[in-house]
Amino acid sequence: MNKNTWMPTADLLIRNAKIYTVDLSIADIKSGKTDFTVIANGFVAAKDGKTIAVGDVPDERLIGEDTEILDAGGAVLLPGLIDSHMHAMFAGIELLRVNFKDCRSKEALLALLKQRADAMPDGEWILGCEWNELVWDKKEAPTKSDLDRAAPNNPVMCCRLCHHVYAVNSRALALAGITRDTPDPDGGSIGRSGDGEPNGLLYENAAMGLIDAVIPEMTEEETVRAIEGIGKVMNGFGITACIDANMTFEQMRAYPQARAQGRLTYRGNMMFYLDKAWGDVGYHLRRIREMTAVTGFGDDMVKMNGIKVTLDGIPATGTAAMREPYRHMPETSGCTTITEEEMLEVARLGAKYNWQIGVHCCGDRATDVAIKAFAEAYRINPNDARHYIIHCAVYREDQLPLLREHNIPITVQPTIALQMGEQPLIGEELERRYQQLKVFCDAGVLVGGSSDCPVVSCNPFLGMYAAVTRLGADGKLYSPDQALTKEQCIILWTKASAYFCHDDDRSGSIAPGNFADYALIDTDILAASPEEIRDTRVLKTVLGGKLVYEL
Repeated sequence: MNKNTWMPTADLLIRNAKIYTVDLSIADIKSGKTDFTVIANGFVAAKDGKTIAVGDVPDERLIGEDTEILDAGGAVLLPGLIDSHMHAMFAGIELLRVNFKDCRSKEALLALLKQRADAMPDGEWILGCEWNELVWDKKEAPTKSDLDRAAPNNPVMCCRLCHHVYAVNSRALALAGITRDTPDPDGGSIGRSGDGEPNGLLYENAAMGLIDAVIPEMTEEETVRAIEGIGKVMNGFGITACIDANMTFEQMRAYPQARAQGRLTYRGNMMFYLDKAWGDVGYHLRRIREMTAVTGFGDDMVKMNGIKVTLDGIPATGTAAMREPYRHMPETSGCTTITEEEMLEVARLGAKYNWQIGVHCCGDRATDVAIKAFAEAYRINPNDARHYIIHCAVYREDQLPLLREHNIPITVQPTIALQMGEQPLIGEELERRYQQLKVFCDAGVLVGGSSDCPVVSCNPFLGMYAAVTRLGADGKLYSPDQALTKEQCIILWTKASAYFCHDDDRSGSIAPGNFADYALIDTDILAASPEEIRDTRVLKTVLGGKLVYEL
């Protein structure tokens, strides 16, 4: 290096680190390349929130009087991890609610609910979350009669971990005006007992929204507190950015407030949500026409990412839209929440205004509809919109060439297969096609890593463990031939996920000019066992050159 060349002094210099640079392009990843550069004992320097140098030995001119120097002590330095599909706002809100994720029976849930009810004034809402009857001995969802016994004097809403089902009690049903004469809303359904009375179970957003409409609104401070709380959780897992889906307009407005108050510690990429609980497709099309903020509007910390459509449900409840009837529920093949023509309308308008569109598709028929819609969007506007599929839980081989042809990436959630327990329920044929991973990578389809948190934990290392082992919630191996390599797992949560955020030119790898977002971890993932990957601890998380988490 020419010693006469001017060089700025760094704000932060991390030395003695094993650096996973992930110095790959998106074209490299789609071609199957995974061998990124690893610097055995290197450094990274950051200034003004950007990486300015990375290599083996730092030039002494990088170090000034005010440079903060961190000695990694040989630990592994990753690019800041990115969750390309989660519900950060929901997860933050659920930190403020009764959490049933550790309950292993309906009785345990009811005991926890009663404990909360006994401590609260009569008439005040009790909000709970993350129950999952699939991991209980008796796989029976809680109903209104169960909840009435535990909390007879309070309206109760308990959201299943999948966020596709509510369990509510009689007081909540009464406040929402839901009776035996209430028709199923378009795109959702009201669970009923044999005599036609509502049983307290509500399926999909259109029905769940009937309850949401009568739950008291959160204050702005509560919403900011939710952002701050989930930020601490994410930073503890090395996450520095996410795509936050399914937010209300009020929740989106809270992001700039959290940032202004210094309480936002991750890059929030927000999604405008087409939720039929708020209005029909015509209503949302009018909102899209009226909005001045489109994909890319914002800055490095808070920006609009895309339009989110929940096109179907999930296989376990028989609400994922399939080409053929379910074997475990032969009376149905699932459904879509909007029609194919309505999905095409959204795609056409999105293309006109340069929106990115992300579509929740768990069933193969839903994926068919999304592919057709994306092809139509690109016909109208052949831009770099990066329309994508969320989940693609059950695929068909004939969809692979179409995904590749139309450049449609998917974002997957391996931890769902590990924690939710759908596989034993849906039958061998669907199980064989459930949560395939390697098949997409092999076909040249870009795959991003995500969690769908709070459905499951947002811990990326748990997701990596699930992806390399293919373990289910019951301890059984499912489609072990679909296991990913450790390199692929790292790519999923870094460079590949940055693509969904339109940030792959400045994020997802450690390189000069990129965001100074890093995660220092105690595990050499490339040399570790699956169990060691699962138990990885984050030592430090850096966002824009600033320390936001330290173990």
